[in-house]
Amino acid sequence: MSGFYQLLHSQDVHFSQRLAGDKQRNPAFTNQFEGSWQAFTVYRQQWQSIGVPFTTSSIFATKRFYTDLPALQFYGGLVLTNDQSGDAKLTANQFQLNLGASIELEENTFTFFVSNSFTIKSFNQNGLTFPSQYDRSIGGFNENLSSGESFQGESTSYFDLSVGGLLERELNERWSLTTGASALHLLQPNESFFDGGNQRSLGYGVQAELEYDFTDFLNLFPYVSFYRSNGASETLIGSSVLFNTAVFGPIENIKPFLYLRTGIDRLSDAIILGSNATIGNFQVGASYDFNISELEIASNYQGGFELTLSYTGKGPQHKKRRIPCERY
Repeated sequence: MSGFYQLLHSQDVHFSQRLAGDKQRNPAFTNQFEGSWQAFTVYRQQWQSIGVPFTTSSIFATKRFYTDLPALQFYGGLVLTNDQSGDAKLTANQFQLNLGASIELEENTFTFFVSNSFTIKSFNQNGLTFPSQYDRSIGGFNENLSSGESFQGESTSYFDLSVGGLLERELNERWSLTTGASALHLLQPNESFFDGGNQRSLGYGVQAELEYDFTDFLNLFPYVSFYRSNGASETLIGSSVLFNTAVFGPIENIKPFLYLRTGIDRLSDAIILGSNATIGNFQVGASYDFNISELEIASNYQGGFELTLSYTGKGPQHKKRRIPCERY
């Protein structure tokens, strides 16, 4: 293991549902709700079919602060994330403080956010075996032998900084655009468990969604996003369809979606199928990743499932048309 650690790089936590994924990749998306505050949580589990599952959960809490200028608003929020993966029980606990502001200029709304984060990472050597622990006398690995690894400890921590921005624009009476850009790990902190350094690589992403008001009961949301870090890239492309169902019962709307996760320089990874529904101040969502990469031989097309839940505290209504949380 020690001979390869300098080639290994951490991956960012990622979510399949846009409600969570955009917030995680671009802190400016945490302002995408209509109301005075919002609490949002997401849980994801993947790769259970091929071994110890990877599990990730996050809690977002964001508060909107109104000003005497109707076009200017400020935001503050906290994010708590827990990520666990693999036999080594590699665990990351991240605490984020998001601060931002938005301003409306004619048909455009500009938003800018700064995310300050503190991460604690740890792992557990118990149950792990290393090449130097192979015992020829027993024909297997002997955990009582020295591992030969020079770990400086089983935990490490670091501070990091990320930024994100959004542009929302009404193109005409039917079309509107939301597009964003973000830069993550600006400080490129060291997160190695060894003597040598292992810096987080700078990551950047772009997101774009169109909204088309097809009818009073139907809206289309074509979407594409791209993220790249340390030579690895991820592209998410697809669409959701919102059905306004308030006239039929307590469910105000249902929003099924279908996305493809792929990369510019690699084969497609997964097909993501799911839906969101809004009931009063609550919004719930569920999705599943169907693995279509070469790993499907082992996974039998099984990937990961994801659950989301949000609650939005209502506040003063904005005079200008904005994409409300139930249509985001």
